[in-house]
Amino acid sequence: MISLSRTRPVSINIFAAAFFAAALIAFLDGLRDIPALQAELAANVPGIGWSRDAVIVTLSARLSIALIPIAMVWLGAVRFARWMVTVLALGKLLNVPEGLRMIAAGGQWDTAWLVSLALGLLAVAMLFTPASNRWFSGKEDDGPAVFD
Repeated sequence: MISLSRTRPVSINIFAAAFFAAALIAFLDGLRDIPALQAELAANVPGIGWSRDAVIVTLSARLSIALIPIAMVWLGAVRFARWMVTVLALGKLLNVPEGLRMIAAGGQWDTAWLVSLALGLLAVAMLFTPASNRWFSGKEDDGPAVFD
Protein backbone atom coordinates (compact mmCIF):
# COMPACT_ATOMS: atom_id res chain seq x y z
CA MET A 1 0.00 0.00 0.00
CA ILE A 2 1.22 3.46 -0.84
CA SER A 3 1.44 5.94 1.97
CA LEU A 4 -1.65 8.12 2.20
CA SER A 5 0.64 11.11 2.62
CA ARG A 6 2.16 10.52 -0.83
CA THR A 7 0.83 13.02 -3.36
CA ARG A 8 -1.17 11.45 -6.16
CA PRO A 9 -1.04 12.89 -9.68
CA VAL A 10 -4.08 14.93 -10.70
CA SER A 11 -4.84 12.33 -13.37
CA ILE A 12 -5.10 9.59 -10.73
CA ASN A 13 -7.43 11.76 -8.64
CA ILE A 14 -9.55 12.47 -11.72
CA PHE A 15 -9.63 8.74 -12.50
CA ALA A 16 -10.88 7.93 -9.01
CA ALA A 17 -13.53 10.65 -9.06
CA ALA A 18 -14.74 9.88 -12.60
CA PHE A 19 -14.84 6.11 -12.12
CA PHE A 20 -16.70 6.46 -8.82
CA ALA A 21 -19.12 9.00 -10.31
CA ALA A 22 -19.84 6.67 -13.25
CA ALA A 23 -20.58 3.79 -10.87
CA LEU A 24 -22.70 5.99 -8.61
CA ILE A 25 -24.75 7.31 -11.54
CA ALA A 26 -25.42 3.74 -12.73
CA PHE A 27 -26.40 2.76 -9.17
CA LEU A 28 -28.77 5.71 -8.72
CA ASP A 29 -30.23 5.22 -12.20
CA GLY A 30 -31.03 1.62 -11.32
CA LEU A 31 -32.65 2.65 -8.04
CA ARG A 32 -34.73 5.27 -9.87
CA ASP A 33 -36.80 2.61 -11.64
CA ILE A 34 -36.41 -0.72 -9.86
CA PRO A 35 -39.42 -2.41 -11.55
CA ALA A 36 -38.00 -1.69 -15.03
CA LEU A 37 -34.58 -3.02 -14.03
CA GLN A 38 -36.26 -6.01 -12.40
CA ALA A 39 -38.04 -6.81 -15.68
CA GLU A 40 -34.82 -6.35 -17.66
CA LEU A 41 -32.86 -8.65 -15.35
CA ALA A 42 -35.65 -11.24 -15.40
CA ALA A 43 -35.56 -11.22 -19.22
CA ASN A 44 -31.75 -11.45 -19.39
CA VAL A 45 -31.20 -13.88 -16.48
CA PRO A 46 -34.43 -15.88 -16.16
CA GLY A 47 -33.05 -18.52 -13.78
CA ILE A 48 -33.09 -16.14 -10.82
CA GLY A 49 -36.20 -14.88 -9.07
CA TRP A 50 -35.57 -11.14 -9.36
CA SER A 51 -37.32 -9.67 -6.36
CA ARG A 52 -37.03 -5.99 -5.49
CA ASP A 53 -34.48 -6.91 -2.82
CA ALA A 54 -32.41 -8.97 -5.26
CA VAL A 55 -32.25 -6.02 -7.65
CA ILE A 56 -31.12 -3.66 -4.87
CA VAL A 57 -28.49 -6.16 -3.71
CA THR A 58 -27.24 -6.49 -7.31
CA LEU A 59 -27.00 -2.72 -7.71
CA SER A 60 -25.18 -2.42 -4.39
CA ALA A 61 -22.76 -5.19 -5.35
CA ARG A 62 -21.98 -3.44 -8.65
CA LEU A 63 -21.25 -0.20 -6.81
CA SER A 64 -19.06 -1.99 -4.27
CA ILE A 65 -17.17 -3.84 -7.00
CA ALA A 66 -16.42 -0.51 -8.71
CA LEU A 67 -14.58 0.58 -5.56
CA ILE A 68 -12.05 -2.25 -5.91
CA PRO A 69 -10.13 -0.89 -8.93
CA ILE A 70 -10.28 2.60 -7.45
CA ALA A 71 -8.58 1.32 -4.31
CA MET A 72 -6.11 -0.73 -6.34
CA VAL A 73 -5.06 2.33 -8.36
CA TRP A 74 -5.27 5.04 -5.72
CA LEU A 75 -3.87 3.09 -2.78
CA GLY A 76 -1.61 0.59 -4.48
CA ALA A 77 -0.67 1.78 -7.98
CA VAL A 78 -1.46 -1.75 -9.14
CA ARG A 79 -0.74 -2.00 -12.87
CA PHE A 80 -3.21 -4.83 -13.35
CA ALA A 81 -6.03 -2.50 -12.25
CA ARG A 82 -5.29 -0.14 -15.13
CA TRP A 83 -5.85 -2.93 -17.63
CA MET A 84 -8.83 -4.34 -15.75
CA VAL A 85 -10.57 -0.94 -15.92
CA THR A 86 -9.68 -0.66 -19.61
CA VAL A 87 -11.21 -4.07 -20.39
CA LEU A 88 -14.35 -3.15 -18.43
CA ALA A 89 -14.64 0.09 -20.42
CA LEU A 90 -14.28 -1.85 -23.68
CA GLY A 91 -17.15 -4.02 -22.49
CA LYS A 92 -19.26 -0.89 -22.04
CA LEU A 93 -18.30 0.25 -25.54
CA LEU A 94 -19.84 -2.94 -26.94
CA ASN A 95 -23.23 -1.55 -25.87
CA VAL A 96 -22.78 1.74 -27.74
CA PRO A 97 -24.01 0.52 -31.18
CA GLU A 98 -27.17 -0.93 -29.59
CA GLY A 99 -27.77 2.29 -27.67
CA LEU A 100 -27.34 4.35 -30.83
CA ARG A 101 -29.74 2.07 -32.73
CA MET A 102 -32.35 2.51 -29.99
CA ILE A 103 -31.96 6.29 -30.08
CA ALA A 104 -32.15 6.35 -33.89
CA ALA A 105 -35.30 4.22 -33.79
CA GLY A 106 -37.00 6.84 -31.64
CA GLY A 107 -36.15 5.37 -28.28
CA GLN A 108 -35.52 7.49 -25.24
CA TRP A 109 -32.17 9.15 -24.75
CA ASP A 110 -30.78 7.60 -21.55
CA THR A 111 -28.81 10.50 -20.13
CA ALA A 112 -27.58 8.53 -17.12
CA TRP A 113 -26.16 5.79 -19.35
CA LEU A 114 -24.46 8.30 -21.61
CA VAL A 115 -22.94 10.31 -18.74
CA SER A 116 -21.81 7.14 -16.99
CA LEU A 117 -20.20 5.91 -20.21
CA ALA A 118 -18.43 9.24 -20.79
CA LEU A 119 -17.13 9.34 -17.21
CA GLY A 120 -15.92 5.75 -17.49
CA LEU A 121 -14.03 6.54 -20.69
CA LEU A 122 -12.57 9.67 -19.10
CA ALA A 123 -11.43 7.54 -16.16
CA VAL A 124 -9.68 5.11 -18.50
CA ALA A 125 -8.00 7.95 -20.40
CA MET A 126 -6.67 9.35 -17.12
CA LEU A 127 -4.92 6.04 -16.43
CA PHE A 128 -2.74 6.46 -19.53
CA THR A 129 -1.42 10.00 -19.09
CA PRO A 130 2.32 10.54 -18.61
CA ALA A 131 1.75 11.40 -14.93
CA SER A 132 -0.22 8.18 -14.45
CA ASN A 133 2.51 6.18 -16.19
CA ARG A 134 4.99 7.58 -13.67
CA TRP A 135 2.57 6.75 -10.85
CA PHE A 136 2.36 3.11 -11.90
CA SER A 137 6.08 2.71 -12.57
CA GLY A 138 7.59 4.84 -9.82
CA LYS A 139 6.51 3.29 -6.58
CA GLU A 140 8.50 4.86 -3.83
CA ASP A 141 9.98 2.79 -1.07
CA ASP A 142 8.18 3.02 2.23
CA GLY A 143 9.61 5.94 4.09
CA PRO A 144 9.36 6.87 7.73
CA ALA A 145 5.97 8.53 7.15
CA VAL A 146 4.42 5.08 6.71
CA PHE A 147 5.39 4.12 10.23
CA ASP A 148 4.33 7.34 11.99
